[in-house]
Amino acid sequence: MPLVQVNAVNIYYERHGEGDSPPVLFIRGTGADGTRWMPQVNAYKSEVPCVIFDGRGAGRSDTTAAPYTVEQMAGDTIALMDHLELESAHISGSSLGGAIGLYMAAHHPERVRTLQLHSSWLATKGFAAYSLGLLKKILLAGGADFYYDVTLPLLFSPTYMMNNFDDLMAILAHMKANPATDDGLLGQIEANLTHDLSNDVSRVRAPTLITVGELDYLLPVSCSQELQQAIDGSELVIFPGCGHLATMESSEEFNTTTLDWLRPHL
Repeated sequence: MPLVQVNAVNIYYERHGEGDSPPVLFIRGTGADGTRWMPQVNAYKSEVPCVIFDGRGAGRSDTTAAPYTVEQMAGDTIALMDHLELESAHISGSSLGGAIGLYMAAHHPERVRTLQLHSSWLATKGFAAYSLGLLKKILLAGGADFYYDVTLPLLFSPTYMMNNFDDLMAILAHMKANPATDDGLLGQIEANLTHDLSNDVSRVRAPTLITVGELDYLLPVSCSQELQQAIDGSELVIFPGCGHLATMESSEEFNTTTLDWLRPHL
């Protein structure tokens, strides 16, 4: 099992695809293990190597005591790149993973060839503080298993949940089979709640693609629009009818859009 110790934490990772070119390094969101990127890995890996991993507190990686910070989790990611001898990578982050990628692009620009921010945000304030605060309340009310059940309507659109119920239950089963610990979830949620790169985002120079679902309830379209306005030259794509996890809800459209954008930079 590929584990590497970085910053005194064992991090689980997988490499997919062939070749020595800089890979896409996928960073998942709150409480999610790296295998939730497999719809993207399967679409990408014939053209570009891919790396997925479980952040601290999730999946097969170690849990440390809460709270975590975006800076700390970005440090884990940089240390993983060092272990894999990756001078740079194409960074693709979803939600909290996007916040981590944004920190890397601002503070370690030489390590980020391109940046993709999916369903992410610039700073925890206003409605984002309210919605992300709900995640903490849900976790504290019932623990991780309860958390995965209750947060589904925050992650997927009503139409998807009604028309794809069996798939939704399969996704829920996968979440529960590869969970974060209670302490790990709390640590990652605290990283969400303290995230603020308002003063650093002007440092980002990497070509940047921003995507969001039209019906994202957790981090609405306005959060991605704020990112686009803050990052010079960035592009914004809104997926019609999708919720927070367009990566899973509309994976075929998501994969086509993001891979088409990435190809000129490979």
